[in-house]
Amino acid sequence: MLRYRTPFITLFLALSACSSPYAEHPIKPIRSSQSLNDIWDNDYRFFIGHPTPDRFSVCHSMSCYKISEASINKQDWQNILTLFANNDSAEDERHAVQQAIASLEFLVGIQIGSQHDLARNQIASNRYGQMDCVDEATNTSVYLRMLENAGVLTWHTTASRMSRGIFQGQAPHNTATMIDTQTQIRYAVDSWFYENGKAPVIINLDKWMSGWEPEQQ
Repeated sequence: MLRYRTPFITLFLALSACSSPYAEHPIKPIRSSQSLNDIWDNDYRFFIGHPTPDRFSVCHSMSCYKISEASINKQDWQNILTLFANNDSAEDERHAVQQAIASLEFLVGIQIGSQHDLARNQIASNRYGQMDCVDEATNTSVYLRMLENAGVLTWHTTASRMSRGIFQGQAPHNTATMIDTQTQIRYAVDSWFYENGKAPVIINLDKWMSGWEPEQQ
């Protein structure tokens, strides 16, 4: 959620009207800026649009201020894929997605220095490594894409990031999403509410769009 500067421009990928599925589209960062063209020319061209476990990009340091390359070794990746064994329902699979994203955040955090990322937009000492909802939505989309490409999502398909608040009188906020292929229900997969390595919220997108937030402890 963006609370730290205004005005802002949020870019997000809408569900494509093209014939090609979302999974074939390159993932691009979203960012708030006064000079989006300059940022794309100078920074975003280095973002890996088609991520694989051995080479992918992540955003951090608030609104993709920094973009870093990361990788997951074969054993860690296999451990993550094992989370999806014997999932007998879409609900089981959503739980596995939560565990997988938490594990990926932990592993990536050690590599890029975001292991101490705090919940929401808290900043302990400086912005380096801290993630806002723009970072989280982008990175979670990267993780979901890698899981989908690995063939372990049998009950869901990935979908574009979504934004709320711009026209609802709420603070602007972004999330990754996925769709239950049996019910066509779309879910927000939101890692922003909790610190690094914690399971993200997976909730009906309509409820998320209404302004839903988890109760703070």
